[in-house]
Amino acid sequence: MTMGEALAKIFTVDRLNSPEVVRNPYPYYDELRGAAPLFGYRDFPPGTVPGVDQPEPSWVVLSHADVSRVAFDHEAFSSRDGLQEQSSAPTLMLVNHDRPEHTRLRKIAAKAFSPAAVQALGPAVRELVRDTMAGFFDSRPEGTPVDVMADYCALLPARVIALVMGVPQSRDRDIRRWATAFMLSADLSAEERQRCNTEVWEFYTGHVRAQIEARARGERSPGDLLNSFIETEVDGERLDEDEIIRFCVTATVAGAETTSFLLGNLFAVLADEPAVWPALQADRGKFTAVYEETLRFHGPPQRLFRVATRDVEIGHAKIRRGDWVACFFGAANYDASVFPEPYRFRLDRPNGNQHMSFGHGIHRCLGAPLARLEAEMTVLELLDRYTALKRAGTLRWQGVSLLNHGPESNPIAFHRKAP
Repeated sequence: MTMGEALAKIFTVDRLNSPEVVRNPYPYYDELRGAAPLFGYRDFPPGTVPGVDQPEPSWVVLSHADVSRVAFDHEAFSSRDGLQEQSSAPTLMLVNHDRPEHTRLRKIAAKAFSPAAVQALGPAVRELVRDTMAGFFDSRPEGTPVDVMADYCALLPARVIALVMGVPQSRDRDIRRWATAFMLSADLSAEERQRCNTEVWEFYTGHVRAQIEARARGERSPGDLLNSFIETEVDGERLDEDEIIRFCVTATVAGAETTSFLLGNLFAVLADEPAVWPALQADRGKFTAVYEETLRFHGPPQRLFRVATRDVEIGHAKIRRGDWVACFFGAANYDASVFPEPYRFRLDRPNGNQHMSFGHGIHRCLGAPLARLEAEMTVLELLDRYTALKRAGTLRWQGVSLLNHGPESNPIAFHRKAP
């Protein structure tokens, strides 16, 4: 019996959902990695409803090599999610599509998320960053603890989604609520989750139709990303109305929730890793290294599911056609064979951009440039405004779901620059 197999007998995959593991999963991944793939893990995909839907047992893959293989081999491992398709939630676009449909949809969506399109949003996003910081940080006395997860990190991504979708900023808390319910990051009742899933679908159905009708009247509708979904044509094809609505829902639930945790994790790094803030003060060009290592060290997305389309062997595991496989991207990011000293935050890590936090292969996250833009504008504004960020209370990690890793509460004190 190997050491990994012995440890796996002590800690088993069915315990991966326990709150203490969700809050800090990395040591538990280490215990299981040597024995993986392991069967028997059950958890919920995005949009499903615990208490109503029943998850399938799945294989757990944890090493960087195994996660990369499953995520990259889209022919052997399907992204279609039968559980979500049968649930009350809207089916996500691209995330749950296979080729050839995925190819058609991604070609169109890639134009909407092109680097030029995202960079053009820079000034507007920077203005939202300023306004959000002013409202939550500067309105309080100097050095007063601020729980950034309760305000800034919760609402900036929702406000950015509202901006790019042409949605009134007054709906920011609705966007956040819908995203949190869909991504399972809060302990809600089944009725609350179903209500949120219905609300987000009904809202975007009405909003998209109103935008299309406005355009038919010759009116220019707000929302650069939504306009791209409506206008973009590739190889003579455009998105139909249902696809546009689903893209809006997908961008909302992923962009407003995962980015909230990304920002919360970034604030934790700025406050708790002593070398990071001085490095950025000395050279803002260090942002890329800080950002990539944050995604490896505290990457929000921890796992997604795939379904085997044929019999496949991974290591000792004989995975059968129809079996579910849980890809643990967060575990891959802590694989010491790829990232030496994984528990150390290193600005000089030569392969930091090989993290798996945005996925791998044809399903690599299209919204990654927008998430980076929000993070970069946040850091630049912090450097312009403050001399220091200090830990001002206990950093508590959420313990509800392994879909995303990030803080539940993140109290920080901000020290302003002299006028």
